[in-house]
Amino acid sequence: MSGYGFGKKPAKDDGAGEGKSDRLDLTGIERKPVVVDPAREEAALARGAALGFVDRSPGRDEPAPPSTTRRRRRPAQPQASVFIKGPQDTLDWFVEYTNQRGHRSYWEALEEFRAMVEGKG
Repeated sequence: MSGYGFGKKPAKDDGAGEGKSDRLDLTGIERKPVVVDPAREEAALARGAALGFVDRSPGRDEPAPPSTTRRRRRPAQPQASVFIKGPQDTLDWFVEYTNQRGHRSYWEALEEFRAMVEGKG
């Protein structure tokens, strides 16, 4: 019986070039911040402006907009799932009704029906 390759460990590189190494060779890559020449940066900005690029990052020419107040998130309502088994034509009608009303999910159609039954809508 075949394992289809699951559970196999990759071959180790024995230095002879056979097998794969499980690590990338990152020698020669510097880990310090990139230093940008101001003259080259201005030339790049001029080329971008000539092409129609507009820099919208805050802090370039205008101050950042004032921070807005933080809004509190409503606590998430507990979720549940329902499996409904019934006559094909009734379930097809419900799916079509949901689509016609523009609901993205079935629970929205049920919520609309609930409001109608309870006299809220």
